[in-house]
Amino acid sequence: MRNGLLILLVLSLTLFPFTASAQEGLPLEQLILQQHFTQKELERTLTLIKEEEGRLQADIARLDLELARQKLVMEAMRRHAGDVARAYYTGERVSLLSLLFDTENFSNLLLLVDFLQLLYQRDMSKLEAYQAERTKAAVLQTDKQTRLVALQELRANYEQQLAEMLAIQAEKEQNVKKLSDSTSVESLMDHLVVDWRNRGLPAFQTFFGMLANVMSQIPELATPERIQSESLFSHTFTIRQQDFNQFLVSKDELFKQSHFQFDNNQLIVDGTYDHMRLRIVGNYELVSPKQLKFHINQLYFDGFALPQSTIEEMEKAYDLGFYPELISPNIQVEGITMANEELKLQLKIHLPFGFGKK
Repeated sequence: MRNGLLILLVLSLTLFPFTASAQEGLPLEQLILQQHFTQKELERTLTLIKEEEGRLQADIARLDLELARQKLVMEAMRRHAGDVARAYYTGERVSLLSLLFDTENFSNLLLLVDFLQLLYQRDMSKLEAYQAERTKAAVLQTDKQTRLVALQELRANYEQQLAEMLAIQAEKEQNVKKLSDSTSVESLMDHLVVDWRNRGLPAFQTFFGMLANVMSQIPELATPERIQSESLFSHTFTIRQQDFNQFLVSKDELFKQSHFQFDNNQLIVDGTYDHMRLRIVGNYELVSPKQLKFHINQLYFDGFALPQSTIEEMEKAYDLGFYPELISPNIQVEGITMANEELKLQLKIHLPFGFGKK
């Protein structure tokens, strides 16, 4: 009976994937598994945040030591710089110039000029060295302040993720109590998390890493037959869905078991890798005429929705954006659409000497 329930649950998860935002009406066992999966993934995120916090604190401590040393260096150099400034202010250096008029011959004049030049260069070196140390101290202070702000943001993020994790954990525990026998679902809960940590996460990292590498090669598709000219400086670059999938497979056989779809201004990826199903739903944002940034909206592992924290982790680690400068440094993007199995980029040519501008 227990084996039959396990098989039934696995089949139901395969046939009916779901998202964290649409949990109502799901079978209770599926809901508990999704909640447990989200909880454990948030726990992993919290661990990563604490590790990053430790690195930031170590950086801040190091910067404090460098600033303390810098203060001692500046105190010593300030005295030298002060002596130089005082010599010029009181006229001591100017009075040395009068010696030029007291020289008895040309040779003595040249020697005195050389001496005054060396003295001036030494004075300027002291002042420049002091200014350089002041600049270094300012950079260190700015660096420290930047890390302090990052640390505050990290702590706020930790508290937010912790609150979300505890809320999901509480809901899960209440749902487990509703089961007449929780043994089977608890066994699946443990297996799901172990499977994600041991196979799922490494597989996603491999897939995203390879996809990021291939995305940098997209300019290879910018062939004349795919570019339609509206005017001398305005063009449309069209990539058909079928061509894009063939291009990916030609770059790596990893993409043989995946399908990329352009629909409703979204890029949707469905595939299998290492005997697991993955699904990615995202869209491109026109950050600037020089950059299209890819945002992941939904991410699934074997039908289970991954939390926003994992999505942000993947976005940070893997750049799936598009950079038109890879086609030509004079090309800029003015718009993007994904519909009817086609990705269309509206391109504008901007020449450095002014032509092509509105």
